[in-house]
Amino acid sequence: MGAKEVLVIGGGIAGVQAALDLADQGFKVYLVEKEPSIGGRMIQLQKVFPTMDCPSCIFTPKMASVSNHPQIELMTYTEVEEIKREGKLFRVTLSCNSLQKAPLCR
Repeated sequence: MGAKEVLVIGGGIAGVQAALDLADQGFKVYLVEKEPSIGGRMIQLQKVFPTMDCPSCIFTPKMASVSNHPQIELMTYTEVEEIKREGKLFRVTLSCNSLQKAPLCR
């Protein structure tokens, strides 16, 4: 990973929004989620406050934006094993459990 690359851990609503915001600013974003799909707890709810909208109505467009964004690489079934600081940068070891291994995984 270089200086303009970031790792976002967690594919819930906060992680997805962070990934989209960073990617729109020109960063290459690696979005890591341990589950088979992004969405987190929000996608399991019936309604969300304050609008009482269905979570799918809010989150589905964000899911599509993540999957179509050229600056975001989504890695599901992936967990962070270790984070080490090296000067101003961090070295992260990932464990991928999917059938198709991402290039950044062990």
